[in-house]
Amino acid sequence: MYSRYTTLQRAQLAKQEYLDTQDVFLAVYAPGRRASLEASLRDQLHRKFLLAEDLSSGSLGSARGVLLAKEDLSLMPTALSCFADALRSGADYVTSDAVFGYAGATALYHSPSFAACPGCALVSRELLLRCLAEARDPGNPAELLTLAAKLSRNHVCLPLALAHYERDICAEDVWSMKGKRVFIMSHLLDMTGAPIVLVSAVPVLRSMGYEVVVLGPEDSGSMPLFLEAGAVVITRRGCVQSPLLWGLALCADFVLANTVVEARAVRALSGARVPVLWWLHDAFAGYPHIAHQIPKELGENIRVYSVGSHAANAMHSVRPEFNIRPLIYGLPDYASEKFAHYDLSYAGGRPLFATVGSFENRKGQDIFCKAIRLLPPETMKKASFLFVGKAAEPEMMDAVRSLTADCPDNVFYVKRLTRDEIKSLMAQCTCLVCASRDDPMPTFVTEGLIFGKPAIVSEHTGTAGLITEGVDGFVYEDDDPEKLAERLAWAIGHPEKLAAMRQACRDLYERHYSKQAFADGLKQAVRELTGESTLSLCQN
Repeated sequence: MYSRYTTLQRAQLAKQEYLDTQDVFLAVYAPGRRASLEASLRDQLHRKFLLAEDLSSGSLGSARGVLLAKEDLSLMPTALSCFADALRSGADYVTSDAVFGYAGATALYHSPSFAACPGCALVSRELLLRCLAEARDPGNPAELLTLAAKLSRNHVCLPLALAHYERDICAEDVWSMKGKRVFIMSHLLDMTGAPIVLVSAVPVLRSMGYEVVVLGPEDSGSMPLFLEAGAVVITRRGCVQSPLLWGLALCADFVLANTVVEARAVRALSGARVPVLWWLHDAFAGYPHIAHQIPKELGENIRVYSVGSHAANAMHSVRPEFNIRPLIYGLPDYASEKFAHYDLSYAGGRPLFATVGSFENRKGQDIFCKAIRLLPPETMKKASFLFVGKAAEPEMMDAVRSLTADCPDNVFYVKRLTRDEIKSLMAQCTCLVCASRDDPMPTFVTEGLIFGKPAIVSEHTGTAGLITEGVDGFVYEDDDPEKLAERLAWAIGHPEKLAAMRQACRDLYERHYSKQAFADGLKQAVRELTGESTLSLCQN
């Protein structure tokens, strides 16, 4: 039954336990939508649900509530039971913030802050009578739904998979039609760097008065973060190639296209009336596969930003004529937050050097392994080394496995850590190591700065351009394991000097990566893009 749903959707469906609603009589009013509803109600008629021909008292009988529907939709088997249970608990207006389906391919997830009128909702009999009294057209479900949203006293939103719409998604589904709109396109909804830093943009944009809609593929971990931040999320496999959903961008006040992977959408929107902020987080390695999709010329409505010089240089390798402005991401001050602290127990009282990231050639875990092997034995034994990440490329993993086998006492590997465990790692480690051959702005290095921890980074990272050598970090050249080993040896021998760099590392975070620094940069970029700053000057 659940085969066409994502992992998150299956989890939500599993929560919809059978509820005894025999004491609650519900009516369903959906004029002109009988076919799909009759099919979905076929197995639920024994639970005292009926299709009402009209909203007169005679048609409603003793029903305690009415499900109003203005859409062609089918209801999940326990949908009405969940609606009825909320009504019995005292609600007068019940909606669902997870609506799946839209032609069988698209899913829509509303955040709790979403204020648009849904395609269906349950209203209590009392609330229905008030809506009927104020309605110009008492038989129109759309008008009644709008009135119910305004007049309700106890609105309950069920985070469950209740409805399956039999049409394509439209602007009315995702925006409330009240304020300014931003449409964000992300090629991933996982826990990697680009989606994670994009989450931080949502509260900034909402503080500027924008309703935020995020388009991405199937959820891989970060979608709940977007919802918590107040965004509406649309998911669809292959969304980066979906002109149907790109069309929603034309209904927005501006579009934020996250990463170079959105090149096709940017090309389609180039020259359109809607302003587009194209934010690059990408390494050189990705460009050979997508360069042919990048437009050779950009319309005046497109502005390109990058998280640093490395990401800008990657785009300039194929489009040297593009004007690219800086926009470094911001991360919350995790060190000041309350989180579950874990004793990772890797160091054993020794300085701990850690690296975090998927195991692939551009991340350079093999360089870090070679550098550790180049350390004098007595120096290597004074420290512990931790590798965190999934094995994207087996040869990188093989290098780490070989090292951990040869040095079982002080070299460790773990595939995955939770967010609280990552924060605990940043609090406990001595120094971070980023040996990447190609990395625009590694987030784990930034997370270390939040906790005042220096990093040894390759010159081929975006972070290298911001570090002051020996003050708030270290940079080595040429992807050379010997040069990395030299810095490791010094750091292992001088843990007290690393500890003394704590404030300088925090200062680096505050200057470039803090929430405030990012908010200031993003607001300025949006105002310049949309012309808001010009308008303000004219008004003043």
